[in-house]
Amino acid sequence: MQNAARSMFLSLAAGAMLLAVPMATPALADPDLAGSWRGSGTVRFSSGATEQARCRATFSPSGKRAYDVSATCASQSGTVSQTAFVRGTGNTYRGTFYNPEFDTSGKIHISVSGRSSQVVKLSSNKGSAVIRLSRAR
Repeated sequence: MQNAARSMFLSLAAGAMLLAVPMATPALADPDLAGSWRGSGTVRFSSGATEQARCRATFSPSGKRAYDVSATCASQSGTVSQTAFVRGTGNTYRGTFYNPEFDTSGKIHISVSGRSSQVVKLSSNKGSAVIRLSRAR
């Protein structure tokens, strides 16, 4: 895989990890995302090529319903780390992610389900990713 495609894939995978949030939590109960999460998903490059990725993410509270996120994802192309900031309402969180290694940024959207699972969706001009995360044990 070309270096540019590899960097995009890895950035999106890590970004997707950052977006991972559980889906459909009752509106009255704000999910607490603080802590460690892990999971896997698919990264789709702007070329249409896809790769599977495994990710780990840590959510640190940074305000009311806001989190700083750091994530690392690995695929057949390599490993990449990045950061994100998300803010939420109900069971949905939105924000931005950034990968300094490849100077890639984009949008992140997290849907939380219960207290132990989430789906993270990332998008940038280099591609997109969907990563499903669960609480790390």
